[in-house]
Amino acid sequence: MFMGPFDQAIAWSEEAIIGPRRFLEKVWKIASRVQKNSAALPARGLRHGQNFPAPVSLSKLLNKTIKKVTEDIEGMHFNTAISSMMILATEMERAESVGEEDYKKFLQILAPFAPHMTEELWSELGEKKSIHISNWPIWDANTIIDEEVKVIIQINGKLKAEMTMPQNADEETVKKQAVLTGQIPKLLEGKEVKKVIYVKNRLINIVV
Repeated sequence: MFMGPFDQAIAWSEEAIIGPRRFLEKVWKIASRVQKNSAALPARGLRHGQNFPAPVSLSKLLNKTIKKVTEDIEGMHFNTAISSMMILATEMERAESVGEEDYKKFLQILAPFAPHMTEELWSELGEKKSIHISNWPIWDANTIIDEEVKVIIQINGKLKAEMTMPQNADEETVKKQAVLTGQIPKLLEGKEVKKVIYVKNRLINIVV
């Protein structure tokens, strides 16, 4: 299911199984670091001498992944569902520890794809009933709201630049930042701005 879109033909390849196998091995290893009745610590920024991107909130990523996998299963987009779980597994591996409840939710969304392994891990966590009759996890909508958004900058309806702004920034702040971003000042040089249209958290269109 990871090899490509479910509704398209793909060429079978044994090498294509390497990635999913490593992913499942990673999920199995994370089980040994699950902390009972505790929340996961933030992911580490440095491990084994390697530099990683800034730490992420596992709680936020978990909720985003639950939402993504839920919607992808309904849409039969299995390859992207698995891809999102691979990202979550990598961040869990980087964390100092993983909370038991968070790990259980991860196993629940992975269960339709790896039913036997998740059943075994679910049992190892002390669960007496099958993971396959447990309640599907619900994501917290408040947790997955991004603190920053990407705003597209257009001139006369044509894309010219992008900028990152705080979520729900006031319109005047966005407008002031837009005219100072990238090549926008040069493109506006000597031109009269007739109107500025702002679609909150999405785009700003400068009409000249």
